[in-house]
Amino acid sequence: MKNYADVITQYNKVQKFLGAQTIESSFNNLCKEYELSIQLLNLTLMVDFRVNAEKERKILQDDLKELTKFQEALAESITDANKKMDSACMNITNVDQKVSYIVEKVSAMAITMQSLGDKGANQTKIDSIFRESLLPFDDYEETVIFRGDKLRKYIHVKTKEEFAFKTVEKGHFNMVKNQVTILKKLKDCQNIIHFYGITDGSDKYYLVTEWAEHKNLREYLSGSEPNSAIKVRLGFAYDIAKGLNFLNAVKIVHRDIRSENIVITDRYIAKITNFKVSRGIEAATNNLAVDKECVRHSSPEMLRRGMTGEVMDTKRKYDTKCEVYSFGILLWEIAECRTPYSQYEDFMEITQKVIDGYREPFTPNTGIPERYQELVTSAVDQNPGLRPIFSKMLTALQDIFHSYDAESPASRPVSIKKRVPVRKDTAMFNWGSFNYLTIDKAVEEHKKGTMDKSIIYKCFDAYANMGNPKAKYYKAYYISKGWSDLICSQGERYKITANLYKEAADRGDEYPDAQLRYALMAMQGKGVEKDMDVAIEYLLKAANNDHLVAMFNVATYYFANNNNEMGKYYMIMAASKKYEEAINYCKVNNINM
Repeated sequence: MKNYADVITQYNKVQKFLGAQTIESSFNNLCKEYELSIQLLNLTLMVDFRVNAEKERKILQDDLKELTKFQEALAESITDANKKMDSACMNITNVDQKVSYIVEKVSAMAITMQSLGDKGANQTKIDSIFRESLLPFDDYEETVIFRGDKLRKYIHVKTKEEFAFKTVEKGHFNMVKNQVTILKKLKDCQNIIHFYGITDGSDKYYLVTEWAEHKNLREYLSGSEPNSAIKVRLGFAYDIAKGLNFLNAVKIVHRDIRSENIVITDRYIAKITNFKVSRGIEAATNNLAVDKECVRHSSPEMLRRGMTGEVMDTKRKYDTKCEVYSFGILLWEIAECRTPYSQYEDFMEITQKVIDGYREPFTPNTGIPERYQELVTSAVDQNPGLRPIFSKMLTALQDIFHSYDAESPASRPVSIKKRVPVRKDTAMFNWGSFNYLTIDKAVEEHKKGTMDKSIIYKCFDAYANMGNPKAKYYKAYYISKGWSDLICSQGERYKITANLYKEAADRGDEYPDAQLRYALMAMQGKGVEKDMDVAIEYLLKAANNDHLVAMFNVATYYFANNNNEMGKYYMIMAASKKYEEAINYCKVNNINM
């Protein structure tokens, strides 16, 4: 029995659920053997050992139920077996065995890589063991879509798949390559960004990952509220929990869990990314610094160390309890759709408040489930020992997500007027009604003009209700053309259209069409108060974003107001870009191009 206890207490959660039947069988056999031994001893003590046995059996059965739930949740994060994977894993159809295989594979690679690094092995030796070929740069073509100064969208020439190319500094090349060698093995988890490798082109190295259409979670939340339904956000929380548990299974600690390091794909799946500071659970992590970027999600014990400069011993290093705390803060952000401690700008003020035990409260009556709030409260407990383990958080979020009643008005935020379809596993919308179209696919079908416009409109309407600016533009366009299912007066239709155009127009400079159309509505006083200053403001935005119609209209406005210099500037610019009306205007008015 002692040996059994020693073994079972060392099992991690993955090992437990893989061997659940063996655990129960061994326990039952030990119980029988124990009872038989007591009878043979013929003790006179009047103790009913069966009572304790039944109690222990009940505890074990409850644990097994919990493990089964954990297994189901983790299995959801494993991608389709038909997708590309190494030949050994491809032949494994049982999810338990597949997870076990991945755990063993990744753990062995990580240990070997760490061992080589600890022994001071040169990169040549590492490369001889882990051969990692560069991806052919010519297989991809760049697009005009950027994310900051280091990330750009590329398209595969043959497959037309979308990829993210992130610039890698040459001094960090070997470090990134070693890390990606391991991270590529996590491709079977759909809640971790897929790493494809490294390529070189234009005198630069690039890390190649999958493309996340809806940017990071911080940007998504700040731009979508109040149009992002609770069910959607609960789905994001559940996704992240699956990803974190998968990392925990392969003994990787991310160490920088925050909304900027979670991305949202075109299918509205949340994925963990940015592994630049991740390490194995057993690796030394005493040198982890707390900076202004991660202070809002850092645990009080890490902040205390950063403030005092104390050196942490091996029992107090960054561990999964710190990671649980960061996840708890992230869950709060998902619920509130705002940045934690946003009212405090000073780095040290946030640090001191967290160390003193302050946590951001939940806003009352928003519809966030009470169980969710309780989970967050326990995850950010000041005492690390009282925080839940990742597997418990996963099963709790699994229950919260699947049991959330999106149909109940009392369980939704007051500000949300329509149910928001986003995930294929929610009961809020029938995605089959528009064949799982992405935004880009819907736009493509719109341009072809062969698909039923009512189906395309449903797609734009669904994504617009989630806050997608491109969808808002096209929804407004469909409403203006009479291709929607709205039943309302012409005046109300104008108001809805103008509001949608403005919301898209205000989302940066990516949607000059929306800027132009809102300008025209402000100029004509349709759906919005007539205001020429506002109209010109948005016309200029569109013109400065290379919209030819906007350039021409701005130019004619300046000419009408005797500002010939600016009029010529925009007219010549439009003409130089082959806009026919601008070319004709220049010819008629003798404007030299």
